Amino acid sequence: MVNVEDLISQVLRIGVLTGVVITSIGFFTSAEIAWLGVFVLILTPFMRVIMAGLYFLSRKDLVYSALAAYVIMILVIGSFLRII
Repeated sequence: MVNVEDLISQVLRIGVLTGVVITSIGFFTSAEIAWLGVFVLILTPFMRVIMAGLYFLSRKDLVYSALAAYVIMILVIGSFLRII
């Protein structure tokens, strides 16, 4: 059985390393690639919340599932408010 905490920490590490590498490459090539790296860095904690929410749903823990859904909703609304 996979330990969920280890899986989530691995996703966070991979997301941060990928974002840093893409951003570094973007500094030497183009601004669009650098922004793609920043976007990956922004999505990394969002993916962590999604994974935790899915884990809580699989465990039928409705309170923590609802909290994770609430956090995702706040992140999405906050992202859209920044764009507009």
